[in-house]
Amino acid sequence: IYKATNVNGLIGIVIGAAITILVQSSSITTSVLTPFVGLGVIQLEQMLPLTLGANIGTTITGLLAAMVSDNVDALQVALCHLFFNISGIVIWYPIPIMRRVPLRGARALGRATRRSRLVPPIYIIVVFFVIPL
Repeated sequence: IYKATNVNGLIGIVIGAAITILVQSSSITTSVLTPFVGLGVIQLEQMLPLTLGANIGTTITGLLAAMVSDNVDALQVALCHLFFNISGIVIWYPIPIMRRVPLRGARALGRATRRSRLVPPIYIIVVFFVIPL
């Protein structure tokens, strides 16, 4: 797996998008790869482009649904979703110093999780329920 994922970042993004298009779920793609990072089979730096590609791949389902619909608004929303994800990649991936932000955050969260099993549920509650308020 290490050799298969040890590719140029742009190729990693394409691979992540392709896998997600095949399974039609970015959650499956990232959920399958995350334990490999925890086990040290692949490096976190290799996981980042695959995850970014998965975010692109997940927009394809919405685009396909919008294209079979006669609703122009549906296509606009699907394209907004696609371009929002592409914008995120353009902001976070090309500049190495920007790449460090999510990588350091992932490492810090991983270290905190290793110290206490309460960290993941607290993180989920804070990020998805407290912050949106």
